[in-house]
Amino acid sequence: MLFNWGKKKLKPEEVARMFVHATLDSIEDAWPEVLGLLRETPHLERAPEIEESEVGPFLLVVMAGNLDFIPHFFDTGTDQVLVEAILAELSVQLELPVQQLAPKISKMRDAMVKLNQPSKKTLSAMSRGVYIGYGLNDCQEEYFRSLSVPNPRFLMQMEDVLQHFLWDWSAFNEQYRVHAQSYQSATV
Repeated sequence: MLFNWGKKKLKPEEVARMFVHATLDSIEDAWPEVLGLLRETPHLERAPEIEESEVGPFLLVVMAGNLDFIPHFFDTGTDQVLVEAILAELSVQLELPVQQLAPKISKMRDAMVKLNQPSKKTLSAMSRGVYIGYGLNDCQEEYFRSLSVPNPRFLMQMEDVLQHFLWDWSAFNEQYRVHAQSYQSATV
């Protein structure tokens, strides 16, 4: 921790604001291309019927994947404070109460992890989340449809896309330090 003195100190709320705005902006900018890829992928037998306004499942997948990475880059306690701050900021931006938003992200994460077993790779789970979120099983060729599993080529294609939506917490930690002082220790 000798080199922390040169890093800019940020509050969890500031980090949450940066993360949420950057993530929402990248999703908004890239969604038309992602949607086009989903509609035109050669790894599905027929094009899924996804409207341009149906960005919700993709947003849940991206958020679930990113939130899953946070404990790998922050100390225990700081990670939870940061996740809570991100959920609070995201709920403000989406105009959806945290009590409704958090369970949706959690449910998507649980479904992604379950379908991704035994692998523990978050990016792989995210690609399966897109498959689940948009009900793509019915769009696949008979072999994969009958097994109710995603085509591996489709998963690889989605991983290539989704890697661009993962926040680079390593680079973030090189420049910044999160100051997550709990309210109890602040008043003591």
